[in-house]
Amino acid sequence: MNKQNFITLTLIISGLAFNPAVAEVRADMESAPTQTQKQNRTSVVSGISTVLYNKGLDEDVAEELADNLVEGEDEMYLSLLLQTLDAQNIVSREDVLGYLGHVALHRKKIDLKKYDDLVGMVAQIQKKALDKQTLEALGYIAKVNKQLFA
Repeated sequence: MNKQNFITLTLIISGLAFNPAVAEVRADMESAPTQTQKQNRTSVVSGISTVLYNKGLDEDVAEELADNLVEGEDEMYLSLLLQTLDAQNIVSREDVLGYLGHVALHRKKIDLKKYDDLVGMVAQIQKKALDKQTLEALGYIAKVNKQLFA
């Protein structure tokens, strides 16, 4: 089993264990490709680049900023993270890409494998204090990611 399939399977299983309501969604997703699955196939770097381009940056500059923010394996990690956050209705893929575009534009560094950065991102996107259930879900995601990407 290759690394990507193992990671995807682990995230799906952990999501099912954490939230049984996701089980029904996963069953539907596996039966036929949906719009969400097609969006997840789109590269995270190109998504961030598109956000920056739509804000008025030159296409080459937008791609360079997105590439500088996301490196190598981080793209696979971010793709899985976006899928998990969207599936658990924490934040949408578009909102996260918008946030990452803002981070890239200001040339900040962010490590979404860390719980603090993950909570900070979600809180800033939602523009409110996070409830206990969301914090627990983010803690669980961070814990799983720490084990997978150590």
